[in-house]
Amino acid sequence: MSAVGDGEQFERLLSAASAYWGKRHHRPGACVVVEAMQQDVRLVVRNLLLANAICDLTSARLVVLTGTDRELSGVLWERFDVERVRRLAEAFGAAEIIDVHDLVDRRLADEGDGPADGIGSAALEALERATLLRLSRTPRLPGVEDERHRARRGRSRALSAVYDRLFAELSPVALVTGQVDYDQWGLAVETAMRRDVPVVHPQSGGSMGAYALFPGTPAAGTFHEELTGRLARYFDECVWPQRNLLRPGAELVAWRVKGERGSWWRGGSVNSFELRTETERRQLRGHGCDRLGLDPDRPIVTVFQHAVSDAVGTNREVFEDFAEWCAETAEFAADEDAVNWLFLDHPEQDRHDSTGHFAALAGRHARRPHLAFLPRQALSKNMLWSMTDVGVTVRGRVACELPAFGIPVIQAGWSPWSGCGVSHVAETRADYWRLLAEAVSRHTKGESVLAPEQRERARLWLWLRRSGGDVSSPLLPHWELGEGEEYLRALSVSMRHVERDGDPLHRAVRRMWERRDPLLSRFDFRDPAGLAEALTASRGAS
Repeated sequence: MSAVGDGEQFERLLSAASAYWGKRHHRPGACVVVEAMQQDVRLVVRNLLLANAICDLTSARLVVLTGTDRELSGVLWERFDVERVRRLAEAFGAAEIIDVHDLVDRRLADEGDGPADGIGSAALEALERATLLRLSRTPRLPGVEDERHRARRGRSRALSAVYDRLFAELSPVALVTGQVDYDQWGLAVETAMRRDVPVVHPQSGGSMGAYALFPGTPAAGTFHEELTGRLARYFDECVWPQRNLLRPGAELVAWRVKGERGSWWRGGSVNSFELRTETERRQLRGHGCDRLGLDPDRPIVTVFQHAVSDAVGTNREVFEDFAEWCAETAEFAADEDAVNWLFLDHPEQDRHDSTGHFAALAGRHARRPHLAFLPRQALSKNMLWSMTDVGVTVRGRVACELPAFGIPVIQAGWSPWSGCGVSHVAETRADYWRLLAEAVSRHTKGESVLAPEQRERARLWLWLRRSGGDVSSPLLPHWELGEGEEYLRALSVSMRHVERDGDPLHRAVRRMWERRDPLLSRFDFRDPAGLAEALTASRGAS
């Protein structure tokens, strides 16, 4: 956890939480396993609250997994206090707290570093590779493995074995985790999936959002792959058919998103998209092109680089890694001078790349006048949206947000919502180059590769992410309060004055659990009449 928790407010929170959760009845043997291995107190609290809601629903006890190892410090977090996490977990009613990394250290000391028997080699190797890349802050691993990498692989295999033994002993009814990537989290998810244990994945941001993966047909891929397909089916079966009813809310959310802070692909100090007419957009576009030395009469394709060591290979991807994707796209762009190409680096790339990949790529193409490479914070939201005619990315929110405002996006990989018909998702490299070539051809003729339905689907996705899939609870402070003293005070006050009876979060968890839905939702989308009544009543009240 972060430094929050040293003061009086943290002690008050512990006192309030202990009184709030108290002693609860649970079925013998039944438990919900929840991870508490993140430094942001908001993430830990979300995991604990959601896990406790499932405990209430299933009469299960709460088992908390925590711990850390030295190698994670300075990369995945700045500081992590296991003892403080333990105190917080006890206050939230944990019946048992297990230091996973302590068990791993003991196993390694006994020279036991073999993985769990049932885990597939592909799944284990993918998580090992993703972890090594993140810890090394490099886009790819060296050809010859060094001692540090071998030691981490040994730790990953020991983690796998420890999780397998714990799940065999505990037989949990659910795993709740705020992170599903890298070895210390992802291997727990792999164990849960192999043992047909539901995985619930709370999200950061908003009030309370969560994805869920329930056992069904045998899992054919990673957690992310499975989730992508199930979210696509849910969207097409439950959300898209209600588009006429949801359209007013979707338009309101789209209007709000124009001024939203925190989109990773938007730099600068200007947060709002304030332009009102095409004339204003053309004027700002002309200014931006003049500033970057680009021809304003040519369409602009903006390539949004991903953080090169961020969870590589955890979903379906067309290229070997993100650096390779960006480099090959730049080579393609170098020969396509009918359009301008704007390559935008990830705003937190310095935390993910120690090799200077993006700067080197910019240097190789410095003599190409139709290519521009920009660091983070170089363009305001106004400027970026005015200049971009086509977006290109691997994964991330940009693939769904830009189409909502009339800008098509081509993806070279899967993201959670990429199956919802919002963007153009390449299945192979050949398909990716075909989509790029088609976009260049169409947009140089003044046409667009964005279909009208894609724009509406994207706006429905925005609404679902920010409203329909965001469950408010009088107990949980909004993410925007931050992780400081104000957050702790708001949470402790709520726990002294708010009861769980009738809490919307508990109702939403029950519905998700009983319906086996892939996400937490404010509404029952499988009940059109009830949905219409709820939305009509809320709009009438406003």
